[in-house]
Amino acid sequence: MKVRQIPKQAPMFVPEAEITVPHGKGEITFLAPYFGSGNYTSVRLGIESAGLRMPTYAETVSLAYDALVADRSGKYSETVRNLMKSSWLRASNGILYVPDKGAYIQDSPELKNGQLKNGQVKMDESYLVRRLEAKDSSVRYVPFGFKTEVQTSRELEKNPFVIALAGEEGAAKLGEMADKFRNKPYVWSFGKVDSPTIRFAGLGSDRDFGYGRLDVDGGSWNGGNGYAFGVSK
Repeated sequence: MKVRQIPKQAPMFVPEAEITVPHGKGEITFLAPYFGSGNYTSVRLGIESAGLRMPTYAETVSLAYDALVADRSGKYSETVRNLMKSSWLRASNGILYVPDKGAYIQDSPELKNGQLKNGQVKMDESYLVRRLEAKDSSVRYVPFGFKTEVQTSRELEKNPFVIALAGEEGAAKLGEMADKFRNKPYVWSFGKVDSPTIRFAGLGSDRDFGYGRLDVDGGSWNGGNGYAFGVSK
């Protein structure tokens, strides 16, 4: 994790530092300070109103991995770990669960009427199917049957839902991160639903509640508290 301090400027959002971590075949840079605490709506609106974008789950995993495993940045590694302990690192992904089918996962789903109100995002199944057929990499689908709740770190990194959420590299990083905790990781997700259900993604550690485990959240409603660092568009 490379950190570059940024001189004070005048715009509405004044970054105090750039936090650069390995991601994919290159790097990704997050801007501090973080946004939150807040629900998905407030955190995403705060980030986008600052002219930034909310990170995807795969990008968020790279930030958390660098903080938990590599621990190369002192202050900011500790900040990320503390945010995961106290609440959730939020990601931009929306998840549409469809009865008798499975989960559609989309990076940064479009906002209804150009705004987020009560967590309203455009996640229509027919639209998502068309995006899949067009090979849009920002949309993935996984049928029900994947393992939920407690599992081993090896099961976590091979879990089709986790791979769809974080990518193969991200899933492998999550498996390695899970080994840093005393207890087995936990996947918060639906194995079935009775009606189309939209939820949001997060990543936490649950350490403050005595479990000492990694939590992969794919079932968060638009409530509660969470945090995210913005990324330059």
